[in-house]
Amino acid sequence: MAAVIGIVTAWAVAGVLAGPGKRMLARGSVENFSGKTIPTGMGTILLAAVLSGLGLLTLAGLFSISQLSLYGFWLTLVGLAGLVDDAFGDHESRGFRGHFRALFQGRLTTGMIKVLLVTLGALLISLPLKWLSLLEIGVLILAVNLFNQLDLRPGRALKAFLFLSGGLAAAGSILAAVGWGGALGLLPGDLRSDYMLGDAGANLLGALAGLAFVTVLPQTGIIIAFVLLVLGNGAGEFSSFSAII
Repeated sequence: MAAVIGIVTAWAVAGVLAGPGKRMLARGSVENFSGKTIPTGMGTILLAAVLSGLGLLTLAGLFSISQLSLYGFWLTLVGLAGLVDDAFGDHESRGFRGHFRALFQGRLTTGMIKVLLVTLGALLISLPLKWLSLLEIGVLILAVNLFNQLDLRPGRALKAFLFLSGGLAAAGSILAAVGWGGALGLLPGDLRSDYMLGDAGANLLGALAGLAFVTVLPQTGIIIAFVLLVLGNGAGEFSSFSAII
């Protein structure tokens, strides 16, 4: 029941806010891969949808206030860090390698600021630290970066998240269920290239997926997820998902 309420709420909020959000963000339009100028930063609408779903579940007594505070902090931090990158980033430096290379050359990128904020957030929500916490932190950070690498074509990050979160929701993750609803609400416009999620959205999808991994999977599952995320990030860093796909 909680999963259904979360899905419907997030889907409805995302659908209702998609149009107004697109118009609000129109002043920050950028060119997509095909040269079409469209609004970006629609991940802010996804964040509103997810927090609305979790908030309603909390009011209904199906999600705890402590969970809402902790997970809401993580999701908001990641989403806003991505929005800063959308608004002020030059996007010349991409991936972990690009941001660290720029730092060693004496340039601080908004992407590196985002990496630091995401790492700090992952560390804080994983306290108190144990050996498994280090893997969980790795899963959280790598999931955010992987979805950031996926979001280079319309609908790609959302479709990947819908596929992944469907299984996690079936395994009992309310976070994945709420994220699934929000992602579904924004998918049609993203596929039509009406707008872009931007880093605010891609990072948020990764933050949701990573959080669902560490809160639902057993220890062995977390280890497997970590290994797969390392491989996925490596493929994205040294190649191109567009070329692979």
